[in-house]
Amino acid sequence: MRWFHESIDRLYVALMHRLVPPVFRHGSTSPLLHEHLAAVQLQLPPLTTAQRYTLTARTLVGAVEAGFRVRLGPRPALPVLIYHHGLAEIPYDKNFRGIFRRHVPVEAHLVAVQAPFHRSYVDCCRGLATLSHFLALCAVSVTLIEAVRLALVTRGAQGSMVAGTSLGGFVTLVHHLTFGTANCYAPLLAGPDLAHTLLATRYRRFLALQTGAQSAHLPVCLDFRQALRASDTQRIFPLLARYDLCMPYAYHQAEYAASGVPVTTIDRGHITGALAFPTLRAHLLACLRTLTPAAPADGRA
Repeated sequence: MRWFHESIDRLYVALMHRLVPPVFRHGSTSPLLHEHLAAVQLQLPPLTTAQRYTLTARTLVGAVEAGFRVRLGPRPALPVLIYHHGLAEIPYDKNFRGIFRRHVPVEAHLVAVQAPFHRSYVDCCRGLATLSHFLALCAVSVTLIEAVRLALVTRGAQGSMVAGTSLGGFVTLVHHLTFGTANCYAPLLAGPDLAHTLLATRYRRFLALQTGAQSAHLPVCLDFRQALRASDTQRIFPLLARYDLCMPYAYHQAEYAASGVPVTTIDRGHITGALAFPTLRAHLLACLRTLTPAAPADGRA
């Protein structure tokens, strides 16, 4: 069935290429991600009985809106699992609701993070207009994940886990490299080098022409392979799809292997893998069962 999964990926690229404006069309240079992270200012709203929250974050590209939804578990001492969506996933909690269905019990507090520029598809296109806007998106998501994690740990949660699909998996790894405070990290259908997707796969068709011609800056901003190798990778549990044309399996599996990280593999493509909710749920629940209180609770890596 390899042809089927790869054909779905090809069809998705062909359709989206016709519908969305070129990525980084208004600017393909940016301050580095650590500069964006240092500039983020946000204040978490008080956690009440509400399920959905919005907030405004100050960034290098101006004020942006982000949000999250919370599904609290029955006991305060349960661990917290924070999930980040994929790029252009509207609504942002669509796959979150597919993975964590209401009738399936999960022994955890569940949080879905909404990245900036994900209120609508038009809003998402604005967020991809420049590389600087995209890195600001990533920086706000990483900072918001840590703020929510700390808030729930303060309320009594024992242990924390960060996960995400595609872009969310990349953000998961950036949180590990920035804070390293979660007990467990589960990047799904993602690796530490996002520049490879934009420059060496079918997704390069989305880049603005001038960005493709001046592509040397993208690896500087989006390739974190060396940082991952230099980090403590014992708490990272990735899942990759064998027939993925967005995050090619051979490339990212080899990089995880070089970092000493074992990979769970599914026989899917990028799109069909992202929609394999029971399989993703099983992987995340298996990761959740590995949580121990020995991981650090705060501080930056």
